[in-house]
Amino acid sequence: MNTIKIIIFALLIFSIAGSGAERLVVISPHWEGVKIEIEKAFKKYYKKIRNSDIKIEWLDQGGSSDDLKYVESLFKKNPKTTGIDIFFGGGLDPYLRLKEQDFLISWKAPDEILKTIPPECNGIPNYDKDYTWYGIVLSSFGILCNKRVLEFIKAPLPQKWSDLANPVYYGWVGASDPRHSGSMHMMFEIILQTNGWKKGWETILGILANTTSIPTSASQAAKDTAIGQTAVSLCIDSYALAQIEVNGPENMAFILPEHQTVINPDCAGILKGAPNLENAKIFMEFLLTDQCQKIWMYPKGSPQGPEKFSLNRLSIKPQIYEDSPIPIVNPYKKKIGFSFDFVLASRRWALVNDLVGALAIDCARLLRKAYKNVIGGKCERDNFFEIPVKESEQNYLITNWKDPVFRNQQLSQYLNYSVKKFKLCLSKK
Repeated sequence: MNTIKIIIFALLIFSIAGSGAERLVVISPHWEGVKIEIEKAFKKYYKKIRNSDIKIEWLDQGGSSDDLKYVESLFKKNPKTTGIDIFFGGGLDPYLRLKEQDFLISWKAPDEILKTIPPECNGIPNYDKDYTWYGIVLSSFGILCNKRVLEFIKAPLPQKWSDLANPVYYGWVGASDPRHSGSMHMMFEIILQTNGWKKGWETILGILANTTSIPTSASQAAKDTAIGQTAVSLCIDSYALAQIEVNGPENMAFILPEHQTVINPDCAGILKGAPNLENAKIFMEFLLTDQCQKIWMYPKGSPQGPEKFSLNRLSIKPQIYEDSPIPIVNPYKKKIGFSFDFVLASRRWALVNDLVGALAIDCARLLRKAYKNVIGGKCERDNFFEIPVKESEQNYLITNWKDPVFRNQQLSQYLNYSVKKFKLCLSKK
């Protein structure tokens, strides 16, 4: 962990402590609009119930995966506290990891709130049975499309994940690095679960081979599609809806692959040793109020909606859909068509991220050139898509992946394998 970042973080906490206001420290990958709208509303809520002002210190290391690593590194330095109150956003998997390591505390929401939140949506829990985390909003995952660019390159609207590996999209696909983005990780995990190990990795390799760059931020991949730098991109619903709002549905589309996506809670939880525990509980309660849920989902400027930024998120509460000023598909009434194994997803979180890195991203230049040879018939597809990891090896790898020596040895072998494979493909004339 970067020592300078930790020193700066400590100085920030010290400066807040001397400000005289109540405080709350939140680490979150949410974009700036979320932070502005949620903080503004929470300050009013807090003032009303406590007759006091409160200051929120927002922290972010670049994405949910990076935020998770940061929190884990802080707990490694001090097992009792990180100096942070709440982990907020990043999907579901980070919270399964945090709970597994006993880094979250149990807080039961008031009964009048709990009774308004179904225990699950399409088989995936909306909150932890031990009350260590709660889904605040729901997320879906799909493909953002720029209709005008697709017309220009004469490519159809993709309907499933594997379509993005099709040569017709070569050089026109957007994706980001799952080692930094939790939403991108989730989409690669969905691809593996819906396609199976062999077909899933073929799809992932093909998708990444069709990119021209792989940014660390999932929002950047969506922006690249909006401006026409790419034609399609893997995208979470909030980023997609934001781009459609700005650019218009006549230019942009968001495709949910049929039977190949999930509706997943985007969560929040109180971290062990939270220095401002009572304020953290009040913040968690606020996030689950009808007032806050409407800010998440209603368009900007609408009654009870956000003031400046549309957040484009789906409420965790079914009733909010019935009261919405605009028609929104209720995810509680939509069947996704497959059973997502979130336990497996949590167990192999780090493994999948690292495999995507070693098998494709860390050798992306060679990957793209080799795929061009595959498209041109100069290299066998089977050779290009071969990977050095069998599905049957997963449990062994997961069990030993926390050993840094073992992990680094395996990653070195996988990267060398990939580089050698792609160079061999390039040598074919």
